[in-house]
Amino acid sequence: MMLRHLTGTKESTSRRSNIFELYHLRIKQSFIHFFALTIFLTKTPNSVVGFSSSRGGLQMSAGISPEYASAAARRQPESTSFVTNKMCPYAQKAWIALEYSDIPYTMKEISLYGANGKPDWFLELNPGGTVPVLECYGGAVVLPDSEVILDFLSEEGRIESPNLNKLVLKKNNEETKALVKKWRNIMTKQVNPLGKKAVLGGGSSGKKDLFKLLQQIDKDVKGPYLCGKDVTVADCAAFPFLWRINEEFGLSEDEGCERLSEWLRTCEQIDAFKKTIQTSWWWWW
Repeated sequence: MMLRHLTGTKESTSRRSNIFELYHLRIKQSFIHFFALTIFLTKTPNSVVGFSSSRGGLQMSAGISPEYASAAARRQPESTSFVTNKMCPYAQKAWIALEYSDIPYTMKEISLYGANGKPDWFLELNPGGTVPVLECYGGAVVLPDSEVILDFLSEEGRIESPNLNKLVLKKNNEETKALVKKWRNIMTKQVNPLGKKAVLGGGSSGKKDLFKLLQQIDKDVKGPYLCGKDVTVADCAAFPFLWRINEEFGLSEDEGCERLSEWLRTCEQIDAFKKTIQTSWWWWW
């Protein structure tokens, strides 16, 4: 009996010791997680937390940090949701990037106008009412802007793909990054405004101004893609708009747009681009 009593005491002591060690470990892990989250929130670039642009920005829901999202869950299609309308060029450029990056995702297409216009759940997700919207990490991160989506998909470590994300720009590739930024600015600040003017009754002068610009930037096409041998988010950003201009006016060697025309034909042969081309489509206004 005495021996049994002593054995039971040792077992109880050992159990209490194990419980104490587990409790101590949990406290230690909590401090580590809190410290890591603090670093993430204070040192993450603006393009990821609190970023805003002229057309929108990134929102982060309370509770879940992308740092702690399950790696397995990140790879599931339902973890990344793309809300779009296939006729919109802004949504198209984000769609191209998603397809080319080979990141699993689910698509929700919504109507933007008419009786079956924007649903309530979408306006709760993005009160601005614009598409596209990308939900990442099961909704922990919401990106309600096409330019922000392109930034997110091209940055290292932001979102995982079962295969290599070919759109990621390496941190040390400063030359390509500068070219990508240049082309995206050209499209947003120059081509799109002049394209709108040319289509909406700018007359011969509107088209003349547009093609004068197109002839200038034609010389900047590195080939076979805008920034060189690889597809980048610059190609994703430019394709929907230059494709529409080509459909309306035609881009050809005769117009001084030989390189842009060749670039369009090359992109049209890539599944990620080809998949997004619609028979009915909108302009960008």
